[in-house]
Amino acid sequence: MVLRNDQGDEVHVPYNPRYLTTDMMALKTAALAGVGVVQLPVLMLRDELATGALVDLLPSWRPRREAIHVVFPSRRGMLPSVRALVDFLSEKYAAMDED
Repeated sequence: MVLRNDQGDEVHVPYNPRYLTTDMMALKTAALAGVGVVQLPVLMLRDELATGALVDLLPSWRPRREAIHVVFPSRRGMLPSVRALVDFLSEKYAAMDED
């Protein structure tokens, strides 16, 4: 795993996962049960971090932000409602502040 800080420093952290899944809710549940450390979007953990149920172990370090893709058949002939949804999602994602 690669982590970066606000100064642009980068560190490679080797790890061996104890539990592997693509289900983010399962990872959150496992972390709350004390299985181990989890890397999830802050948006999913705001309440747990606020109550102290979970703690941010490395507050100055973050993983690389991932891209979110919107997939649709073609721009040609795109319905106005689909264009409006793509624009809306793009604006909302750009405005998100996970820090």
